[in-house]
Amino acid sequence: MNSLRSAFLLLAIGFALVSTTRAVHEQTITIRNVRSGTAILRQHGRLTVLEIKSRSGSSQRIALSHPSDYRQGTNAPYEAHLIAESSNHFLTFTDTFASNPGNIQGRCGASDPGERFIHVVALGAIPHETLSALMDSCLLDLEPTAQSPEWIAKHDSAGFTGKLILSFETGTLRKATYYVDPDGNVSRPDMVLDAQKPQ
Repeated sequence: MNSLRSAFLLLAIGFALVSTTRAVHEQTITIRNVRSGTAILRQHGRLTVLEIKSRSGSSQRIALSHPSDYRQGTNAPYEAHLIAESSNHFLTFTDTFASNPGNIQGRCGASDPGERFIHVVALGAIPHETLSALMDSCLLDLEPTAQSPEWIAKHDSAGFTGKLILSFETGTLRKATYYVDPDGNVSRPDMVLDAQKPQ
């Protein structure tokens, strides 16, 4: 009887471990209010993938990069926000990760806002990321203004459909402006540096 009870206990522990492992590998977060379809961020180890499921049932998957001078952990983003969208052409959104998931009592502590990135993803025939930039980081002392990121939808004579402005409170960079075309391609940034700080 005891061996049967032990076997059931081991089986239950095994199912719990499999479920926990599956939950870790399939962490997801939904980007709300996307008109192009259901937009979900899925974490696969160190890789974050944007998956967009259209209403017709087709699915697009785009691997996202997260460039930073500080090595990221394997944690999944805990929030994401839509900034701008041209339906079925491009998405602009942010995703945020815990700054120090391995040691929440270490640098930045448990209550910091996290490491926040901004992305532009083109949704054409071959969907791909056209911009990924770190815009908020406790670890690197990078702090955006309350208005950042700012999207200004405005067509211009150069063919751009809008501009994305990142403004900062700290660091040598005060402002970076990116121009986005109708297909989601992004220009090189126009940057304004703080002349009072060493470069």
